[in-house]
Amino acid sequence: MTANDGVGVDQASAGGLRITLAGGEVLQLPPHDEFYAELITRNAGLVSDAEQQQLRDATIVVAGCGSIGGAVVEPLVRMGAEHLILAEPGDYDIHNLNRQSMTVHDIGRNKAEVLREQALSINPYASIEVDTRGIDDENVVDLVRRATIIIDGVDVTTKPPLRMKLALHEQAHRAGVPVISGYDIAGLQMMKIYDYRRSETKVLDGRIRPNGPELTNPMGFLRRVVPIAALPHEIIGELSRQLRGERSGFPQIVYTANLFGVMTLPALIDLLQNRPVRRRVIVDVPTLLRPRTSRMRVAASRLVGLYHLNNEFRRSRKQPAVAEDPAVATGE
Repeated sequence: MTANDGVGVDQASAGGLRITLAGGEVLQLPPHDEFYAELITRNAGLVSDAEQQQLRDATIVVAGCGSIGGAVVEPLVRMGAEHLILAEPGDYDIHNLNRQSMTVHDIGRNKAEVLREQALSINPYASIEVDTRGIDDENVVDLVRRATIIIDGVDVTTKPPLRMKLALHEQAHRAGVPVISGYDIAGLQMMKIYDYRRSETKVLDGRIRPNGPELTNPMGFLRRVVPIAALPHEIIGELSRQLRGERSGFPQIVYTANLFGVMTLPALIDLLQNRPVRRRVIVDVPTLLRPRTSRMRVAASRLVGLYHLNNEFRRSRKQPAVAEDPAVATGE
């Protein structure tokens, strides 16, 4: 794990940090508290002093820094968060360019390390730690112990991370640490909030079984976490092709991934303030943009598609029938 090493900045003998600008000029920043006050000036009137201070003091663990976790880092720092722990084992590749906060110069570099540099270029005083192991058996207990809130961006599109995603939630449940998770499905973003401070909140709402087959199958995992009734029209054909073995991998798009960052910040502030929050929030961007006539036509087509998809799920031998999962069968 690495912490701040003052990348791109020097400690001035008096006052604030010195930074070197793109043109080579050296700029001395105000001292930390003065810099922070200026950074959050435009938040005033929309974010209370108490909310701002809690955000500044909170330790936020971002577990997974891909399209979901990576979408929250810059907004958090711009909003005034100053204590982040970024856990991510993966490196950027060309196919990440369509939706993740990177450039071609970042190809081959660890995602968390890149996001850390970006965060420090916004607030050089922030404490940004990186754990390039991601979430594993050795660090999950310690990361949860240190967290005020956890952003769960652990990958669900491949098999290996699924067990660690469950372990992260199990430890958060034991420690009473809230977790915010996101699922980007075509143009739909589903944010799920697990407030493990509340005794009635079960691990992943009780949808994932510790030894269940869904931990070895991304499609099975998603079936149990994402209700079939929430699936957007645009993804139905793709899921059908995957069930038939014609395609693999999950398509993802930039505006849906970035939407998670937009949705997470107000939810996080509400959790810090112990205000009640909805456990699930779904925003389907294409549906919101369609005029009424098109919306009705697509909705009808979607219902037909869901019916056939449900039948394909039932015929699948890899997982139990959809009807065995109340969340999928009822859409709750």
